[in-house]
Amino acid sequence: MQRRFTLLFLLFVVPVLCLGNNGEGPRPFERAFAAFREDPALDNASWAFVARELNSGQSLIEHNPRLALTPASVQKLVTTASALLALGQGYRFATLLEYDGSIDAEGVLQGNLYIRGSGDPSLGASKMNDSLALEKVYGRWKQALESAGIVRITGHVIADDRVFDREMVPPRWLWGHIGNYFGAGASGLSANENEYTVYFRAGDAPGAPATVVGTDPEIPGMSFVNEVITGPAGSGDQVYIYGAPYQAERRLTGSVPHGARRFPVRGSMANPPGFVADTFYAFLKKNGFGIDGNPMVLPHLPPHRTAIPGQRHVIASWLSPSLAHIVYRTNMYSVNSYAENLLKAIGHHEKGEGSLNGGLAAIREIWEQRGIDTGGLSMFDGSGLSPSNRLTATQIMQILVMMAAEPSFGAFYNSLPLAGRSGSLGNHFKNTASEGQLRAKSGTLNNVRSFAGYAPMQNGRLAAFVLIVNDYQGSPAAMRDKMFGLMGSLSESFPATGR
Repeated sequence: MQRRFTLLFLLFVVPVLCLGNNGEGPRPFERAFAAFREDPALDNASWAFVARELNSGQSLIEHNPRLALTPASVQKLVTTASALLALGQGYRFATLLEYDGSIDAEGVLQGNLYIRGSGDPSLGASKMNDSLALEKVYGRWKQALESAGIVRITGHVIADDRVFDREMVPPRWLWGHIGNYFGAGASGLSANENEYTVYFRAGDAPGAPATVVGTDPEIPGMSFVNEVITGPAGSGDQVYIYGAPYQAERRLTGSVPHGARRFPVRGSMANPPGFVADTFYAFLKKNGFGIDGNPMVLPHLPPHRTAIPGQRHVIASWLSPSLAHIVYRTNMYSVNSYAENLLKAIGHHEKGEGSLNGGLAAIREIWEQRGIDTGGLSMFDGSGLSPSNRLTATQIMQILVMMAAEPSFGAFYNSLPLAGRSGSLGNHFKNTASEGQLRAKSGTLNNVRSFAGYAPMQNGRLAAFVLIVNDYQGSPAAMRDKMFGLMGSLSESFPATGR
Protein backbone atom coordinates (compact mmCIF):
# COMPACT_ATOMS: atom_id res chain seq x y z
CA MET A 1 0.00 0.00 0.00
CA GLN A 2 2.87 2.32 0.85
CA ARG A 3 4.53 1.69 -2.56
CA ARG A 4 1.25 2.43 -4.33
CA PHE A 5 0.84 5.67 -2.40
CA THR A 6 4.41 6.70 -3.20
CA LEU A 7 3.71 6.28 -6.90
CA LEU A 8 0.55 8.36 -6.60
CA PHE A 9 2.43 11.03 -4.70
CA LEU A 10 5.03 11.24 -7.45
CA LEU A 11 2.39 11.37 -10.17
CA PHE A 12 0.13 13.99 -8.62
CA VAL A 13 2.11 16.05 -6.13
CA VAL A 14 5.64 16.34 -7.48
CA PRO A 15 4.52 17.85 -10.84
CA VAL A 16 2.68 20.55 -8.89
CA LEU A 17 5.83 21.16 -6.87
CA CYS A 18 7.96 21.45 -9.96
CA LEU A 19 5.73 23.49 -12.26
CA GLY A 20 6.19 27.21 -11.79
CA ASN A 21 7.27 27.08 -8.18
CA ASN A 22 10.57 28.89 -8.83
CA GLY A 23 12.48 26.46 -6.64
CA GLU A 24 10.85 27.81 -3.50
CA GLY A 25 10.01 24.37 -2.09
CA PRO A 26 6.62 22.75 -1.43
CA ARG A 27 3.55 24.89 -1.49
CA PRO A 28 1.09 24.94 1.46
CA PHE A 29 -0.98 22.21 -0.18
CA GLU A 30 1.91 19.73 -0.42
CA ARG A 31 3.14 20.53 3.07
CA ALA A 32 -0.35 20.16 4.54
CA PHE A 33 -0.92 16.85 2.79
CA ALA A 34 2.42 15.43 3.92
CA ALA A 35 1.74 16.45 7.52
CA PHE A 36 -1.79 15.05 7.46
CA ARG A 37 -0.64 11.74 5.97
CA GLU A 38 1.91 11.23 8.76
CA ASP A 39 -0.43 12.15 11.63
CA PRO A 40 -0.61 9.32 14.23
CA ALA A 41 -4.39 9.83 14.45
CA LEU A 42 -4.59 8.08 11.06
CA ASP A 43 -2.46 5.07 11.98
CA ASN A 44 -5.50 2.75 12.13
CA ALA A 45 -7.84 4.83 10.01
CA SER A 46 -9.31 4.34 6.57
CA TRP A 47 -9.32 7.59 4.67
CA ALA A 48 -9.42 9.14 1.23
CA PHE A 49 -8.59 12.53 -0.22
CA VAL A 50 -9.08 13.65 -3.80
CA ALA A 51 -8.85 17.13 -5.30
CA ARG A 52 -9.30 18.22 -8.89
CA GLU A 53 -9.14 21.49 -10.76
CA LEU A 54 -12.45 21.92 -12.54
CA ASN A 55 -11.31 24.15 -15.40
CA SER A 56 -8.64 21.80 -16.70
CA GLY A 57 -9.85 18.55 -15.15
CA GLN A 58 -6.34 18.02 -13.76
CA SER A 59 -6.14 15.84 -10.67
CA LEU A 60 -4.24 17.59 -7.86
CA ILE A 61 -4.09 14.63 -5.49
CA GLU A 62 -5.56 11.17 -5.10
CA HIS A 63 -5.27 9.04 -2.01
CA ASN A 64 -7.43 5.91 -1.79
CA PRO A 65 -9.87 7.32 -4.37
CA ARG A 66 -11.77 4.03 -4.81
CA LEU A 67 -11.89 2.96 -1.17
CA ALA A 68 -15.52 2.55 -0.06
CA LEU A 69 -15.98 4.61 3.10
CA THR A 70 -18.80 5.75 5.37
CA PRO A 71 -19.56 9.30 4.17
CA ALA A 72 -21.97 10.48 6.92
CA SER A 73 -23.90 13.60 5.84
CA VAL A 74 -21.71 14.20 2.80
CA GLN A 75 -24.11 11.66 1.29
CA LYS A 76 -26.68 14.48 1.16
CA LEU A 77 -24.71 15.84 -1.81
CA VAL A 78 -25.62 12.71 -3.77
CA THR A 79 -29.29 13.00 -2.83
CA THR A 80 -29.66 16.73 -3.46
CA ALA A 81 -27.73 16.61 -6.73
CA SER A 82 -29.96 13.74 -7.87
CA ALA A 83 -33.08 15.69 -6.92
CA LEU A 84 -31.96 18.74 -8.88
CA LEU A 85 -31.33 16.58 -11.95
CA ALA A 86 -34.53 14.52 -11.65
CA LEU A 87 -36.99 17.22 -10.57
CA GLY A 88 -35.39 20.52 -11.60
CA GLN A 89 -34.40 23.44 -9.39
CA GLY A 90 -37.75 25.18 -9.90
CA TYR A 91 -39.84 22.18 -8.86
CA ARG A 92 -42.47 22.81 -6.17
CA PHE A 93 -44.38 20.27 -4.11
CA ALA A 94 -48.15 20.78 -4.02
CA THR A 95 -50.21 19.87 -0.95
CA LEU A 96 -53.91 19.74 -1.85
CA LEU A 97 -57.03 20.39 0.21
CA GLU A 98 -59.82 18.30 -1.34
CA TYR A 99 -63.32 17.06 -0.63
CA ASP A 100 -65.58 14.27 -1.80
CA GLY A 101 -69.36 14.19 -1.81
CA SER A 102 -71.30 17.41 -2.38
CA ILE A 103 -71.99 20.83 -0.86
CA ASP A 104 -75.66 21.61 -0.31
CA ALA A 105 -77.40 24.99 -0.35
CA GLU A 106 -76.91 25.44 3.41
CA GLY A 107 -73.13 25.07 3.10
CA VAL A 108 -73.02 21.54 4.47
CA LEU A 109 -70.36 19.33 2.93
CA GLN A 110 -71.93 15.90 2.68
CA GLY A 111 -68.58 14.18 2.56
CA ASN A 112 -65.00 14.28 3.80
CA LEU A 113 -62.14 16.76 3.71
CA TYR A 114 -58.76 15.44 2.56
CA ILE A 115 -55.25 16.82 2.93
CA ARG A 116 -53.31 15.14 0.15
CA GLY A 117 -49.54 15.24 0.58
CA SER A 118 -47.02 15.16 -2.23
CA GLY A 119 -43.90 14.58 -0.13
CA ASP A 120 -43.20 18.25 0.63
CA PRO A 121 -40.57 18.22 3.40
CA SER A 122 -41.12 21.91 4.17
CA LEU A 123 -44.88 22.09 4.82
CA GLY A 124 -45.44 24.33 7.81
CA ALA A 125 -41.68 24.69 8.39
CA SER A 126 -41.34 28.15 9.88
CA LYS A 127 -37.55 27.85 9.53
CA MET A 128 -37.88 28.11 5.75
CA ASN A 129 -37.58 31.75 4.71
CA ASP A 130 -40.14 31.34 1.94
CA SER A 131 -42.56 29.18 3.86
CA LEU A 132 -45.13 29.82 6.57
CA ALA A 133 -45.91 28.32 9.94
CA LEU A 134 -48.44 25.49 9.78
CA GLU A 135 -51.24 27.53 11.37
CA LYS A 136 -50.89 30.13 8.62
CA VAL A 137 -51.24 27.37 6.04
CA TYR A 138 -54.41 26.33 7.85
CA GLY A 139 -55.59 29.93 7.75
CA ARG A 140 -55.26 29.95 3.98
CA TRP A 141 -57.22 26.72 3.74
CA LYS A 142 -59.91 28.11 6.06
CA GLN A 143 -60.36 31.03 3.67
CA ALA A 144 -60.71 28.57 0.77
CA LEU A 145 -63.42 26.65 2.64
CA GLU A 146 -65.27 29.89 3.36
CA SER A 147 -65.01 30.90 -0.29
CA ALA A 148 -66.56 27.56 -1.22
CA GLY A 149 -69.45 28.30 1.15
CA ILE A 150 -68.69 25.39 3.50
CA VAL A 151 -69.74 25.85 7.13
CA ARG A 152 -70.20 22.24 8.22
CA ILE A 153 -68.69 18.86 7.33
CA THR A 154 -70.57 15.63 7.89
CA GLY A 155 -67.57 13.40 7.27
CA HIS A 156 -63.98 13.23 8.50
CA VAL A 157 -60.83 15.32 8.18
CA ILE A 158 -58.48 12.87 6.49
CA ALA A 159 -54.74 12.99 5.93
CA ASP A 160 -53.65 11.28 2.72
CA ASP A 161 -49.93 10.51 2.78
CA ARG A 162 -50.00 7.68 0.23
CA VAL A 163 -47.64 9.32 -2.26
CA PHE A 164 -44.92 7.63 -0.16
CA ASP A 165 -44.90 4.33 1.66
CA ARG A 166 -45.31 4.47 5.43
CA GLU A 167 -41.79 3.34 6.37
CA MET A 168 -40.74 6.65 7.88
CA VAL A 169 -37.18 5.69 8.80
CA PRO A 170 -34.73 3.47 6.90
CA PRO A 171 -34.15 0.05 8.50
CA ARG A 172 -30.39 0.64 8.84
CA TRP A 173 -30.83 3.61 11.18
CA LEU A 174 -29.83 3.06 14.80
CA TRP A 175 -32.41 2.76 17.57
CA GLY A 176 -30.63 5.47 19.56
CA HIS A 177 -31.13 7.95 16.70
CA ILE A 178 -34.74 7.66 15.59
CA GLY A 179 -36.46 9.27 18.58
CA ASN A 180 -34.27 12.38 18.40
CA TYR A 181 -34.78 15.28 16.00
CA PHE A 182 -32.03 14.12 13.65
CA GLY A 183 -33.85 10.78 13.41
CA ALA A 184 -36.96 12.36 11.90
CA GLY A 185 -37.73 10.47 8.72
CA ALA A 186 -39.79 10.93 5.58
CA SER A 187 -43.54 11.18 5.16
CA GLY A 188 -45.84 11.77 2.24
CA LEU A 189 -47.44 14.43 4.46
CA SER A 190 -44.78 16.04 6.63
CA ALA A 191 -45.23 18.89 9.09
CA ASN A 192 -42.85 21.11 11.06
CA GLU A 193 -39.88 19.22 9.57
CA ASN A 194 -41.31 16.16 11.36
CA GLU A 195 -39.98 17.30 14.71
CA TYR A 196 -41.14 18.92 17.94
CA THR A 197 -39.47 20.47 21.00
CA VAL A 198 -39.99 19.19 24.54
CA TYR A 199 -39.22 21.61 27.39
CA PHE A 200 -37.77 20.63 30.77
CA ARG A 201 -37.55 22.34 34.14
CA ALA A 202 -34.46 21.23 36.05
CA GLY A 203 -34.74 20.02 39.64
CA ASP A 204 -33.52 21.85 42.73
CA ALA A 205 -30.11 20.15 42.70
CA PRO A 206 -27.98 17.90 40.48
CA GLY A 207 -29.38 14.40 40.56
CA ALA A 208 -32.96 15.54 41.18
CA PRO A 209 -35.65 14.63 38.61
CA ALA A 210 -36.31 17.11 35.81
CA THR A 211 -39.91 17.88 34.87
CA VAL A 212 -41.49 18.05 31.40
CA VAL A 213 -43.30 21.41 31.22
CA GLY A 214 -44.65 21.25 27.66
CA THR A 215 -44.01 20.72 23.97
CA ASP A 216 -44.04 22.90 20.89
CA PRO A 217 -46.11 22.15 18.97
CA GLU A 218 -48.57 20.33 21.19
CA ILE A 219 -49.01 16.83 19.79
CA PRO A 220 -52.36 15.16 20.53
CA GLY A 221 -51.99 11.75 22.15
CA MET A 222 -48.23 11.89 22.77
CA SER A 223 -47.03 10.73 26.18
CA PHE A 224 -43.66 10.51 27.93
CA VAL A 225 -41.89 8.12 30.24
CA ASN A 226 -39.60 10.72 31.78
CA GLU A 227 -36.34 9.52 33.34
CA VAL A 228 -34.41 12.77 32.83
CA ILE A 229 -32.50 14.10 35.83
CA THR A 230 -30.75 17.35 36.63
CA GLY A 231 -27.10 17.58 35.65
CA PRO A 232 -24.41 20.09 36.68
CA ALA A 233 -24.90 23.72 35.72
CA GLY A 234 -23.68 24.35 32.18
CA SER A 235 -23.72 20.64 31.24
CA GLY A 236 -25.96 21.30 28.23
CA ASP A 237 -28.31 18.94 26.42
CA GLN A 238 -27.61 15.36 27.48
CA VAL A 239 -31.12 14.07 26.76
CA TYR A 240 -31.87 11.09 24.53
CA ILE A 241 -35.36 10.35 23.26
CA TYR A 242 -36.40 6.81 22.38
CA GLY A 243 -39.45 5.80 20.38
CA ALA A 244 -40.45 4.27 17.07
CA PRO A 245 -42.52 5.80 14.25
CA TYR A 246 -46.29 5.72 14.86
CA GLN A 247 -45.78 5.01 18.59
CA ALA A 248 -47.22 7.82 20.72
CA GLU A 249 -45.13 7.04 23.81
CA ARG A 250 -41.60 8.43 24.09
CA ARG A 251 -38.96 7.50 26.68
CA LEU A 252 -36.77 10.38 27.85
CA THR A 253 -33.38 9.72 29.45
CA GLY A 254 -30.25 11.69 30.33
CA SER A 255 -29.94 15.10 31.96
CA VAL A 256 -30.55 18.83 31.58
CA PRO A 257 -28.39 21.50 33.26
CA HIS A 258 -29.11 22.72 36.77
CA GLY A 259 -30.85 26.09 36.77
CA ALA A 260 -32.78 25.53 33.54
CA ARG A 261 -36.42 26.60 33.77
CA ARG A 262 -37.52 25.86 30.20
CA PHE A 263 -34.75 23.83 28.57
CA PRO A 264 -35.48 22.82 24.94
CA VAL A 265 -34.74 19.37 23.49
CA ARG A 266 -35.84 18.44 19.97
CA GLY A 267 -37.38 15.10 19.08
CA SER A 268 -38.79 13.34 16.02
CA MET A 269 -42.53 13.41 15.42
CA ALA A 270 -44.04 9.93 15.56
CA ASN A 271 -46.90 10.39 13.10
CA PRO A 272 -46.78 13.55 10.96
CA PRO A 273 -49.92 12.76 8.88
CA GLY A 274 -51.87 12.08 12.06
CA PHE A 275 -50.58 15.34 13.52
CA VAL A 276 -51.78 17.25 10.44
CA ALA A 277 -55.22 15.66 10.56
CA ASP A 278 -55.56 16.28 14.31
CA THR A 279 -54.39 19.88 14.25
CA PHE A 280 -56.34 20.95 11.15
CA TYR A 281 -59.47 19.34 12.63
CA ALA A 282 -58.91 21.28 15.89
CA PHE A 283 -58.21 24.49 13.95
CA LEU A 284 -61.48 24.22 12.04
CA LYS A 285 -63.51 23.45 15.16
CA LYS A 286 -61.92 26.42 16.94
CA ASN A 287 -62.91 28.65 14.02
CA GLY A 288 -66.58 27.69 14.05
CA PHE A 289 -66.79 24.85 11.53
CA GLY A 290 -69.07 22.00 12.49
CA ILE A 291 -67.53 18.57 11.90
CA ASP A 292 -69.45 15.36 12.57
CA GLY A 293 -66.56 13.01 11.87
CA ASN A 294 -63.06 12.63 13.27
CA PRO A 295 -59.46 13.34 12.25
CA MET A 296 -57.97 10.31 10.50
CA VAL A 297 -55.13 9.06 8.31
CA LEU A 298 -56.44 7.45 5.14
CA PRO A 299 -55.02 3.91 5.46
CA HIS A 300 -56.78 3.50 8.82
CA LEU A 301 -60.31 4.50 7.88
CA PRO A 302 -62.97 1.90 8.74
CA PRO A 303 -63.50 -0.38 5.72
CA HIS A 304 -67.17 0.51 5.36
CA ARG A 305 -66.18 4.17 4.85
CA THR A 306 -63.49 3.53 2.23
CA ALA A 307 -64.73 0.59 0.13
CA ILE A 308 -65.83 2.89 -2.72
CA PRO A 309 -63.96 6.20 -2.36
CA GLY A 310 -65.73 9.07 -4.07
CA GLN A 311 -64.33 11.47 -6.61
CA ARG A 312 -62.40 14.31 -5.02
CA HIS A 313 -62.49 18.00 -5.83
CA VAL A 314 -59.63 20.40 -5.11
CA ILE A 315 -60.48 23.37 -2.89
CA ALA A 316 -56.98 24.78 -2.43
CA SER A 317 -53.36 24.03 -3.22
CA TRP A 318 -50.33 24.91 -1.11
CA LEU A 319 -47.06 25.13 -3.03
CA SER A 320 -43.70 24.61 -1.37
CA PRO A 321 -40.71 26.86 -1.89
CA SER A 322 -38.69 25.91 -4.97
CA LEU A 323 -36.51 22.83 -4.87
CA ALA A 324 -33.49 25.16 -4.95
CA HIS A 325 -34.59 26.56 -1.58
CA ILE A 326 -35.29 23.09 -0.18
CA VAL A 327 -31.86 21.88 -1.31
CA TYR A 328 -30.34 24.93 0.36
CA ARG A 329 -31.86 24.05 3.73
CA THR A 330 -31.05 20.35 3.29
CA ASN A 331 -27.32 20.95 2.79
CA MET A 332 -26.75 24.19 4.70
CA TYR A 333 -28.32 22.87 7.91
CA SER A 334 -28.01 19.13 7.23
CA VAL A 335 -31.71 18.37 7.74
CA ASN A 336 -32.08 14.61 7.58
CA SER A 337 -35.85 14.56 7.10
CA TYR A 338 -35.52 16.75 3.99
CA ALA A 339 -32.98 14.40 2.47
CA GLU A 340 -35.16 11.36 3.17
CA ASN A 341 -38.21 13.06 1.63
CA LEU A 342 -36.19 14.03 -1.43
CA LEU A 343 -34.98 10.45 -1.81
CA LYS A 344 -38.55 9.14 -1.92
CA ALA A 345 -39.66 12.01 -4.16
CA ILE A 346 -36.98 10.97 -6.66
CA GLY A 347 -38.26 7.41 -6.49
CA HIS A 348 -41.85 8.52 -7.03
CA HIS A 349 -40.88 10.74 -9.97
CA GLU A 350 -38.50 8.34 -11.68
CA LYS A 351 -39.91 4.93 -10.72
CA GLY A 352 -43.49 5.61 -9.70
CA GLU A 353 -42.53 4.30 -6.25
CA GLY A 354 -42.23 6.70 -3.31
CA SER A 355 -40.13 4.36 -1.22
CA LEU A 356 -36.59 3.94 0.03
CA ASN A 357 -35.84 1.22 -2.52
CA GLY A 358 -37.46 3.19 -5.34
CA GLY A 359 -35.40 6.26 -4.54
CA LEU A 360 -32.14 4.36 -4.17
CA ALA A 361 -32.66 2.54 -7.47
CA ALA A 362 -33.45 5.82 -9.24
CA ILE A 363 -30.37 7.56 -7.84
CA ARG A 364 -28.12 4.73 -8.93
CA GLU A 365 -29.56 4.87 -12.46
CA ILE A 366 -29.23 8.67 -12.66
CA TRP A 367 -25.47 8.47 -12.13
CA GLU A 368 -24.83 5.25 -14.02
CA GLN A 369 -26.47 6.85 -17.06
CA ARG A 370 -23.95 9.69 -16.71
CA GLY A 371 -21.02 7.30 -16.71
CA ILE A 372 -20.26 6.95 -13.00
CA ASP A 373 -18.99 3.53 -11.91
CA THR A 374 -21.19 2.69 -8.92
CA GLY A 375 -19.01 -0.20 -7.75
CA GLY A 376 -18.53 0.11 -4.00
CA LEU A 377 -21.57 2.38 -3.66
CA SER A 378 -23.95 1.12 -0.98
CA MET A 379 -26.61 3.64 0.03
CA PHE A 380 -29.17 2.78 2.69
CA ASP A 381 -30.73 6.23 3.11
CA GLY A 382 -30.71 9.71 1.61
CA SER A 383 -29.19 11.63 4.51
CA GLY A 384 -26.10 9.63 5.45
CA LEU A 385 -27.29 8.88 8.99
CA SER A 386 -26.88 5.13 8.58
CA PRO A 387 -23.38 3.89 9.48
CA SER A 388 -23.86 1.18 6.82
CA ASN A 389 -23.58 3.62 3.90
CA ARG A 390 -20.51 3.38 1.67
CA LEU A 391 -19.30 5.70 -1.08
CA THR A 392 -15.93 6.25 -2.71
CA ALA A 393 -14.22 9.61 -2.93
CA THR A 394 -14.09 9.18 -6.71
CA GLN A 395 -17.88 8.81 -6.93
CA ILE A 396 -18.47 11.96 -4.90
CA MET A 397 -15.82 13.81 -6.91
CA GLN A 398 -17.44 12.82 -10.19
CA ILE A 399 -20.78 14.15 -8.95
CA LEU A 400 -19.14 17.45 -7.91
CA VAL A 401 -17.52 17.76 -11.33
CA MET A 402 -20.68 16.87 -13.27
CA MET A 403 -22.83 19.26 -11.24
CA ALA A 404 -20.45 22.11 -12.11
CA ALA A 405 -21.62 21.75 -15.74
CA GLU A 406 -25.35 21.67 -14.92
CA PRO A 407 -27.78 24.62 -15.13
CA SER A 408 -28.67 23.95 -11.48
CA PHE A 409 -25.05 24.30 -10.33
CA GLY A 410 -25.72 27.69 -8.75
CA ALA A 411 -28.43 26.22 -6.52
CA PHE A 412 -26.20 23.27 -5.61
CA TYR A 413 -23.07 25.37 -4.99
CA ASN A 414 -24.87 27.99 -2.89
CA SER A 415 -26.43 25.31 -0.70
CA LEU A 416 -23.02 24.38 0.73
CA PRO A 417 -21.85 26.03 3.96
CA LEU A 418 -19.44 28.92 3.34
CA ALA A 419 -16.19 29.09 5.28
CA GLY A 420 -16.35 31.66 8.05
CA ARG A 421 -19.88 32.70 7.12
CA SER A 422 -22.60 30.02 7.29
CA GLY A 423 -23.69 26.55 8.30
CA SER A 424 -21.23 24.12 9.86
CA LEU A 425 -18.29 26.21 8.59
CA GLY A 426 -19.62 29.51 9.88
CA ASN A 427 -17.27 29.70 12.87
CA HIS A 428 -14.19 28.35 11.12
CA PHE A 429 -11.54 29.56 8.66
CA LYS A 430 -11.73 33.07 10.05
CA ASN A 431 -8.96 35.38 8.76
CA THR A 432 -7.69 32.80 6.27
CA ALA A 433 -7.62 32.65 2.48
CA SER A 434 -10.61 30.27 2.67
CA GLU A 435 -12.92 32.66 4.51
CA GLY A 436 -15.84 33.59 2.29
CA GLN A 437 -14.43 31.36 -0.47
CA LEU A 438 -14.39 27.65 0.37
CA ARG A 439 -17.72 25.82 0.38
CA ALA A 440 -18.20 22.32 1.74
CA LYS A 441 -20.79 19.92 3.12
CA SER A 442 -19.67 18.29 6.34
CA GLY A 443 -20.51 14.89 7.78
CA THR A 444 -20.18 13.50 11.30
CA LEU A 445 -20.89 10.10 12.85
CA ASN A 446 -19.07 8.15 15.52
CA ASN A 447 -15.46 7.95 14.30
CA VAL A 448 -16.42 9.47 10.94
CA ARG A 449 -15.55 12.96 9.70
CA SER A 450 -16.07 14.00 6.11
CA PHE A 451 -16.07 17.10 3.91
CA ALA A 452 -16.72 17.63 0.23
CA GLY A 453 -17.12 20.77 -1.81
CA TYR A 454 -15.30 23.46 -3.73
CA ALA A 455 -12.31 25.71 -3.03
CA PRO A 456 -11.35 28.73 -5.19
CA MET A 457 -7.58 28.81 -5.59
CA GLN A 458 -5.18 31.73 -5.90
CA ASN A 459 -4.97 31.26 -9.66
CA GLY A 460 -8.68 32.09 -9.89
CA ARG A 461 -9.67 28.55 -10.74
CA LEU A 462 -12.06 26.35 -8.81
CA ALA A 463 -11.03 23.06 -7.23
CA ALA A 464 -13.38 20.32 -6.09
CA PHE A 465 -12.32 18.14 -3.18
CA VAL A 466 -13.47 15.17 -1.10
CA LEU A 467 -11.92 14.27 2.25
CA ILE A 468 -13.30 11.35 4.29
CA VAL A 469 -11.78 9.79 7.42
CA ASN A 470 -13.17 6.68 9.14
CA ASP A 471 -11.97 5.16 12.43
CA TYR A 472 -9.50 7.86 13.42
CA GLN A 473 -7.97 8.25 16.85
CA GLY A 474 -8.53 11.28 19.06
CA SER A 475 -11.44 13.65 19.49
CA PRO A 476 -13.83 14.60 16.69
CA ALA A 477 -12.90 18.27 17.13
CA ALA A 478 -9.19 17.54 16.81
CA MET A 479 -9.71 15.55 13.60
CA ARG A 480 -11.98 18.24 12.20
CA ASP A 481 -9.31 20.90 12.75
CA LYS A 482 -6.66 18.76 11.07
CA MET A 483 -8.94 18.25 8.09
CA PHE A 484 -9.63 21.98 7.97
CA GLY A 485 -5.89 22.59 7.68
CA LEU A 486 -5.65 20.31 4.66
CA MET A 487 -8.79 21.72 3.02
CA GLY A 488 -7.73 25.31 3.61
CA SER A 489 -4.36 24.75 2.01
CA LEU A 490 -6.08 24.43 -1.39
CA SER A 491 -7.04 28.12 -1.25
CA GLU A 492 -3.46 29.09 -0.38
CA SER A 493 -1.76 27.26 -3.24
CA PHE A 494 -1.39 27.39 -7.03
CA PRO A 495 -0.84 31.13 -7.67
CA ALA A 496 -1.57 32.48 -11.13
CA THR A 497 2.13 32.90 -11.92
CA GLY A 498 2.66 29.19 -11.52
CA ARG A 499 0.08 28.03 -14.06
